[in-house]
Amino acid sequence: MNHSTPLDRRTAAIVRRWRAVMLRLNAPLLIGGLLVALLVGGALLAPLLAPHDPLEPILRMVGGQIAPAPYPPGTPGMPLGSDRLGRDMLSRLIYGSRYTLLICAVAALARLVIGAVLGMLAAWYSRTSRAIDVLIGASSAIPSLFFAMVPIAVVNRSRDIDTSLAIFMVALSLTGWAETAVRCRTAVHGLRAAPFIDSAYAIGLRRGAILYRHVLPNLRDVLLIEGAYALAATLLLLAELAFLNIVLGGGEPALIGDRMLASDPIFAEWGSMLARGLRQRAYLWLFLEPLVAFTLAILGFNLLAEGLRRRR
Repeated sequence: MNHSTPLDRRTAAIVRRWRAVMLRLNAPLLIGGLLVALLVGGALLAPLLAPHDPLEPILRMVGGQIAPAPYPPGTPGMPLGSDRLGRDMLSRLIYGSRYTLLICAVAALARLVIGAVLGMLAAWYSRTSRAIDVLIGASSAIPSLFFAMVPIAVVNRSRDIDTSLAIFMVALSLTGWAETAVRCRTAVHGLRAAPFIDSAYAIGLRRGAILYRHVLPNLRDVLLIEGAYALAATLLLLAELAFLNIVLGGGEPALIGDRMLASDPIFAEWGSMLARGLRQRAYLWLFLEPLVAFTLAILGFNLLAEGLRRRR
């Protein structure tokens, strides 16, 4: 016997309709796309959005004397507080997204290119398949964090920012491509028996031309998904390196009182902000704020990749 009331039935019907709407709207794609759009928009419009110069200390006067930094969140003019040098954290996070996204975008693109090329070659040319399988297995067996940490930690002793940036990008680019290679190889295997491939052979196209003209365009959706996942993975790796205090080198010595801080960066970047915040745990916001920025960025790219996957 059904004892449900009309209100219960209406509530259940509303819940069912809401679930159906959310499934049709592809919630991961909407939420992830919004987070990524906000992140990219903030990076592009940093000069307009940042309330202060990210490199300029802001000194506050209390009782006729200069109050020592850092200033806590909620300080007038500094909604997220300041760092140990009195620089506005909100401005540094906004400007820092530029450098962080640049590093991760270049590394993710390199991963995507390496993985896609090797995956297509492994699926298309049987002679190279075994050698590429060995490379994929070797890359998968080495943790990405360890693979990236060793060259950076060994070589990243220079204060030359261009050298440090190049080392970081190379180290981050040579990890994490194996999964992309496996997925591209699987996708190409599925395309080899397609009718348009037989038609291309019939009109006399060579295997390389078929791979470039007909197979590669059909991998567009796979590459978009893998690109979003690669960006999320690179951001995660950058945050993990920051927890180990392996960050971009370069910078200028910073003096606070009579204490000299070692190589404070001359620019804002989330990884170095997180690493320095972890060394100053008495001021929680110094590492919580860049940690939240990393978390939202990683979540955004992962949701975007999942939403794109559901559209296929």
